[in-house]
Amino acid sequence: MGGDVKEQHDMPAKGKIYLVPVPIGNLGDITLRALEVLKSVPLIAAEDTRNAGFLLSRYAIPPPKLISFHKFNERSREDNLFSHLESGQDLAVISDAGTPGISDPAMDLVHKAVSKGIDVVALPGASALLPALTASGLNKGPFLFLGFLPRQGKEREQAIKRIKESFCPAVVYESPLRLPKLLKELYEKMGSRQICIARELTKMYEELIYGDLQELSEEGKITLKGEFVLVIDSAPPQDGVDMEKAQNTCKMLVTEGLSQRSILKVLQDVYGLKRNDAYELLLITQNKIGDKP
Repeated sequence: MGGDVKEQHDMPAKGKIYLVPVPIGNLGDITLRALEVLKSVPLIAAEDTRNAGFLLSRYAIPPPKLISFHKFNERSREDNLFSHLESGQDLAVISDAGTPGISDPAMDLVHKAVSKGIDVVALPGASALLPALTASGLNKGPFLFLGFLPRQGKEREQAIKRIKESFCPAVVYESPLRLPKLLKELYEKMGSRQICIARELTKMYEELIYGDLQELSEEGKITLKGEFVLVIDSAPPQDGVDMEKAQNTCKMLVTEGLSQRSILKVLQDVYGLKRNDAYELLLITQNKIGDKP
């Protein structure tokens, strides 16, 4: 029995996963801490090893072992990555651009790492999400982030319905080839609504396009080059619903520890919110309170 205990003590501690944001265009947007981590880890899993190699070269970082990790090989790579971590060695994960773990293969890797008791360290840094939201003029605090929408079918319909009914702004990513279709689809299913389209954030041709869905869904209104972030305004208030009072009441009830069922009943009966809207308000309020130190 004593030998078993010693054997456990001799086992190396598991390595950590470092989620390292990389610039989305302007190379000056990388942080000093990100550079330190990239210098120190023995292995970097990169969505595009060519881009990773260029970044390391730009900052004179001798490249450690680089391994590709993208949506086409993530399943086959995971065993290797976890073996590396189980051996006690750290791993850095970088996406093609921006923060890993947002609409990329790192999401599933992190989920599995947490279940295996492996520490995940997320570094703050470059992302297209927050610059687009804060510059949109539509930011009201809470927001709905959906990343890239499903390409087709029922899942896509449900995602667009969420945007249509959301009482907070929605943020969506889209490629230039699919942007015209998405804008027309949003206009057809939601009617006209204010929108900000951020194109090529942090790059030489950065552009913020303000307008409404009716106008911007017309052909030729937008230069279809680069990467896009859409910030879509919230749904207009329901008739007779005082959303500000509903939000304040919801916050108070969550803070006082009322049950979810009781809070939903108040939001529906007192303020006239539909059940889905009441539930969404409750989730956002709980997350917001939970994020406070």
